[in-house]
Amino acid sequence: MKTSSGAERKRYAFENAPRCGARTKHNNGSPCRLAAIRGKLRCRVHGGGKGSGAQRGNINALKHGLMTAEARKFRKAVKMAINESNRIAKECGIS
Repeated sequence: MKTSSGAERKRYAFENAPRCGARTKHNNGSPCRLAAIRGKLRCRVHGGGKGSGAQRGNINALKHGLMTAEARKFRKAVKMAINESNRIAKECGIS
């Protein structure tokens, strides 16, 4: 004998879990809708899985300096110098 009707929707703890905050291209920049891993802010897909992330003091996470403001400024100055020299060469008839 059945004690409940099959019409009511079952509730799971998964539904009340906090959601992953990662922004995805798939959702046009809106947050991921998967449940976050317990004790973390991300889901298993976006880095919340066991063993994910770098160890403390990880030297692999050091920046290389390629995208620093100083490096960008230097590359822009070099590019402007090359363009200027090309312009002067064109005016003088040198190719």
